[in-house]
Amino acid sequence: MCARYENIRDLNVKIINMAQANIEAGFELARQLAAAKQPSDIAELWTGHARKQFEMLNEQITELTSLGQKMAGESAEPIARSVNKVFKKAS
Repeated sequence: MCARYENIRDLNVKIINMAQANIEAGFELARQLAAAKQPSDIAELWTGHARKQFEMLNEQITELTSLGQKMAGESAEPIARSVNKVFKKAS
């Protein structure tokens, strides 16, 4: 299989896994909020969830950035080879 298609597949799987993690975190928060006994518990749960989601988002952005850079580098390789060939022939 072509590296480009493997990268796209990897990106799709990564995005699906991230979406699942985010949805599961939302459902976990909903369960915890439903079981909360005090308003202060709700505030604490909400704050903790927001912090965890922010951390998760930062990790997800880092992963997607890394994968995007890998894909861009691999996509540019054939172009760079072609340009090098043209310049070698012109020399």
